[in-house]
Amino acid sequence: MPELKPCPFCGCSMTIRKDKYPNGDDRIEPYGYHEENCILGAVLWCTYPEDGWTEEEITKAWNCRWK
Repeated sequence: MPELKPCPFCGCSMTIRKDKYPNGDDRIEPYGYHEENCILGAVLWCTYPEDGWTEEEITKAWNCRWK
């Protein structure tokens, strides 16, 4: 699995979570246990595999934010 860089705001470790939304649709998203006041603790990416999101594409999008 591609490695995600830590959260740029709180430094928590990130991973890619693959499961299902409550409606049964597949879900794939960057996921981490952010600190209590981290701005990304309340952000949802809402990425769907059928929209072309793969582990590689999510990693590329997440990690490029560090530039």
